[in-house]
Amino acid sequence: AGLSAFAVIEGAVALDGGAGGLGANRKSVVGLSGDFGAVSLGRQNTPLENAIENTIDAQGNSAFSAVYAAVNGSVAGAGVTMNTYGNSVRYDSPNFDGFSGAVQIGLGENKGATTPAGRGVSLNLTYANGPVAVAFAHQSDKTGGAFSTTDRTTTVGGSYDFGPAKLNLGYGRTTDVIGTNDGRALSVGVTVPVGAFTVIGQYANAKVSNMAGSSKSFGLEGRYALSKRTTVYAGYNDTKQNIGGGANFKTNRLGVGIRHVF
Repeated sequence: AGLSAFAVIEGAVALDGGAGGLGANRKSVVGLSGDFGAVSLGRQNTPLENAIENTIDAQGNSAFSAVYAAVNGSVAGAGVTMNTYGNSVRYDSPNFDGFSGAVQIGLGENKGATTPAGRGVSLNLTYANGPVAVAFAHQSDKTGGAFSTTDRTTTVGGSYDFGPAKLNLGYGRTTDVIGTNDGRALSVGVTVPVGAFTVIGQYANAKVSNMAGSSKSFGLEGRYALSKRTTVYAGYNDTKQNIGGGANFKTNRLGVGIRHVF
């Protein structure tokens, strides 16, 4: 009657050196889907992460992403994502004329005799129809333990496809429960397709007020589709970080590769 069961188990593999791949260190879920949407249990990316990767970030889940590098101060490591909940329950709604949403709760397993366990709640609302895509997401993370803190992140952004080029814009803000950390991030990206070749350029910056820290990142990628499932690419990322007190750091990444979708 349209009801399906599914399971996903992923392990990160560093293809350049062959390391990793032992155990499910990424997405690991079981679930049910049907006309009502989908419910999944286990370790999985949050709705906030999905909104960033699928709608706001012009580069998506890329090792050269300027959005990831600006928020984290350096380029991403292999298989790294910004927001993942373990021991979680997630619901994804059906698509209603372009509108869809998701909500997820991650239940911490670090409760002590006198300390509370951590807990995370994340949700998003997205709209994608024709050339327009818009996303809003909010996430609240309580670390738990003896020094429990709560961080809240809100992000909004989207894209518009003009035909010759697609423009992406994004804005995000993170605060903690006592208001001492106020982080803001802004990104803009452009995607230009030319036949089977696609060029993506993106700039992002982030700043945390109380530490006078800031970072700026630029990402550039060229992708060439050999077929519907195989793409070759080259990418570059340049990130500069100032953590206050005159301490400056610079990281960059240059890489080429082949991506095949099974």
